[in-house]
Amino acid sequence: MSDRAKFTILIPFLGALTALGPLSNDLYVPSLPLVASGLGVTGASVQLTMSSLLLGFALGCLIYGPLSDRHGRKLVLSLGLGIYVISGVLSALSSDLSALVACRFVQGVGASSGMVLARAIILDRWTGEQASRALSWVVMITFLTPVIAPLIGGYVASLGYWPTVFWLQAGAGAACLLALTKLPRVHRRRPMTPTRPLAAYATILTDRQTLGYLACVGFAFVGLIAFVSNSAFVFTEYFELQPYQYGYCFSFVMAGGSAGAYTNSRLISRHGISKMIGLGTVILASGGTAALLVSATNAGLVATLLSLLLYVYGIGFVFANSMARTMSRFRDMSGAASALFGVNQFLIGSFVAAALSFVTTPTPMPLASTMAFAGIGAAAVWWGWLRRAASASQ
Repeated sequence: MSDRAKFTILIPFLGALTALGPLSNDLYVPSLPLVASGLGVTGASVQLTMSSLLLGFALGCLIYGPLSDRHGRKLVLSLGLGIYVISGVLSALSSDLSALVACRFVQGVGASSGMVLARAIILDRWTGEQASRALSWVVMITFLTPVIAPLIGGYVASLGYWPTVFWLQAGAGAACLLALTKLPRVHRRRPMTPTRPLAAYATILTDRQTLGYLACVGFAFVGLIAFVSNSAFVFTEYFELQPYQYGYCFSFVMAGGSAGAYTNSRLISRHGISKMIGLGTVILASGGTAALLVSATNAGLVATLLSLLLYVYGIGFVFANSMARTMSRFRDMSGAASALFGVNQFLIGSFVAAALSFVTTPTPMPLASTMAFAGIGAAAVWWGWLRRAASASQ
């Protein structure tokens, strides 16, 4: 099979695997107020179901990466998808907040397998700018999930029965598990001692450039998680939108990620990874600053949406290129490298979601302030430090 044929067949499947992560959030987000009402808890408290999911993502990332380096991608991926399906069913059957928080944690553990191993599979086949292009397409597919899922989630929330979202998530996981049976082996197992995963993590984390790329992605993800976890209350309570209307707004903003990833895939061969990361951080900083100014001046719903769209557009550049460059530096430990990116994103994200759970006034200001901080932070890391280190190593 030609490389082009492999690309055409494999990338959509890997995109679907990675999409389980945002599907776990974005199909659910429009139902957050409904879950709070159904379980008899506050809107702030129910956001703990978001942070627990992200903590599960972080833990799962640490497990799946090294395991797949040793035992192969397919076996470990099957395990993760099985966990995801079972936890989705248990989430639908939860009768109180504590049980739902626990089930969402396990759901995050399962969903992280798709995200981590999809990236590792790409690096098993491609490197450098080719890997960045492949990752861009996966990111583009992944960001299409937040475009479509909130629309479905908004209408599901309108039905007034919140467990439906978890039945849908379990079904999506089962479909991926079924499709996995058709996937050929893409990674050779390698002998590994019990201490090798720790050694792999230590090797990667002592690389100066890796720390910079992790910081760039981490800052970018802070703003994204702030939007995902806090926007439902801002748009439905502050702007007084209906759940299905919020679904349209959420989809509009998240479409920026797909647009950014697509733009990156078209420009990466011409301009290279470094220029694309630099451009992405500038867009992140501009979008976050614009959101803060819009919020401070009460410029309204449309201006808020456009500023958020700009921020998410920048993520499409930073994610794919930062991961491609780092994972290409550690091809023999690509599972572990992918895992560290996942831990970085979701551990940071869980703290952001938990912090925003204490916000009781649904104004756009906490969301906008967080995104401005995140965007400026990502730009500062790249332009103040990482750009020179990356240039020196080329």
